Amino acid sequence: MTYPHDEKYDCIIGTDLFARLGIFIVGLATSYNDKPALQFDDNETNDLPTPDESPAGNKEEQLQFHKVIQNSITANQNIDKKSFCTVPESIVTLDTPPGKTCYKRQYPIANTLMPIMDEAVLNWYKDGTIVKAGVNTSWNSPLTLAPKKDADGKKSKKRPCLDPRHLNLLLPDDKYPLPLIRDIFEKLRGATIFTTLDLKNAFHRFQIAPKDRHKTTFTHRNTQYMFQGCPFGLKPLSSKFQRVTSSLLNEMDFATSFIDDIVVYSKTIDEHARHVKVVIEKLTSVNLILNPNKCHFAQKSVYLLGFCVSAKGLSLDTRKVTNVQSWPIPQTGNEIERFLGVINYFRDHIPKVSTLTAPLDKLRKEKRLGSKWDTLCLTAFTKLKYILTCTTVLKHPNMDHPFYVATDASNTGIGAVLFQLIDKKVQHIGFFARALSKSERNYSTTKRELLAIVFALNKFHKYLWGNHFTLFTDHRALTYIHTQKIANPMMITWLDTLLQYNFTVAHVPGLSNVLPDALSRLFPVEKELGGDDNLPNPRKITYKPQKMEKLMNRYTKINHEQEEWQQKYMVPEKKDRHQLIR
Repeated sequence: MTYPHDEKYDCIIGTDLFARLGIFIVGLATSYNDKPALQFDDNETNDLPTPDESPAGNKEEQLQFHKVIQNSITANQNIDKKSFCTVPESIVTLDTPPGKTCYKRQYPIANTLMPIMDEAVLNWYKDGTIVKAGVNTSWNSPLTLAPKKDADGKKSKKRPCLDPRHLNLLLPDDKYPLPLIRDIFEKLRGATIFTTLDLKNAFHRFQIAPKDRHKTTFTHRNTQYMFQGCPFGLKPLSSKFQRVTSSLLNEMDFATSFIDDIVVYSKTIDEHARHVKVVIEKLTSVNLILNPNKCHFAQKSVYLLGFCVSAKGLSLDTRKVTNVQSWPIPQTGNEIERFLGVINYFRDHIPKVSTLTAPLDKLRKEKRLGSKWDTLCLTAFTKLKYILTCTTVLKHPNMDHPFYVATDASNTGIGAVLFQLIDKKVQHIGFFARALSKSERNYSTTKRELLAIVFALNKFHKYLWGNHFTLFTDHRALTYIHTQKIANPMMITWLDTLLQYNFTVAHVPGLSNVLPDALSRLFPVEKELGGDDNLPNPRKITYKPQKMEKLMNRYTKINHEQEEWQQKYMVPEKKDRHQLIR
């Protein structure tokens, strides 16, 4: 349909076309945010460098880098293998209740696996990790062979270790906080070159206090030994190691650690060589030995804690994702919990994860699934496996650009996404989601949507507080947050939180509109939030005859006004309507 260009027409656009045109309702329902539609970089994962196989700089710069750090590596490798870490906090004490002991006989071990156990015990003895135990010890723990995974996550070898589970029951907790992955990622902002350092027999470098060594006694080939260096699996060891590595790297703003995983990050390769050298020399000074064969020096991208880190952001480790793709259909509630445990580890990369996991959450405590595993559960299980293959790359926030927050709520969960628009493209910074409690599922539609907003403000507080941002919601009533004169009791409860932030509310139909196509297709267009039909004992409303007559009169008046409106305006056919907005 073609209209004369020299004439003016009033055009009324349906709200179903707002997202395509990039029009969002803000403030009052009669004002609009006339910004361009959101765009996504669908090929961003294809441009990421290969982790651990993407050397930074050219060949000459790489040679110069290794030349700078070579002497430091040599000095580190010359550390006496029988020495222990010299940091006072590295000494491990095993404080058990007075009068209590643990004595467990050695498990039977297959004859074909005994050579592996013999070799490990011999190496421990040569390296000074173990010594022969004294006589009449009342302690004994069995040795076991734990499966050891390769780089692809496959169980390829057996690793001999002590089984200290009964001993751990007697030990107090060491509650030194382990860093969150998102906090580690935050520190890497602005870096383009990375090095990961692997410590050789890291836990064995921490010595056990002499008064407690007899508590780690084990028996092998009719001989009792006890550990001098810490065996793998002792309860306080992770927190103890994190405390030591954090203190060693405390004054270095170019290195951080997660227990024994150390990453060094810099902006230039010359700067990076100096940084790596300083870190290696610090480790050498306290007798922590590197395993150079497992270190990755001066890379554009590295594997770190199940993720891929690069200058472009944080993405999932494809090796871990591949393992999830082959996950068999769960048969018991325990198997569902194991699967959801993996999904939970990557939940910061999954939008509306609580909505996707809701059908499976209901079955976590079932012994046998049987007929309870229906089509809805299978669909959720398949979507969760698929979504890991198309997650977006999480970017570092750019404090020079404004922030945008989108929230969403369903009958089972709430979710939020923080993003920025840079070069007219969406840069996702983080996703958060959680399931609704039993009482929260009884909330009205508006209350659930507002709960999602308060949830988002709390989760993204460090980025949003003190900065003006735009809040996208698909519940149009919430566009009146800043304009309504009288707040209901629910609003008053959360008003203190809302008033701490400076934001503009914009209406957009659904959180999926701020997701790439590959992700948005996983979520239904219509949510189940609108009605409360699924709630127990819905309230029945009965109108009196006078009120029904009043409603009918109002409906008749509206119909009459619509007929007059149709006479004043011309509505294009549906096919022409879509042609007009191209």
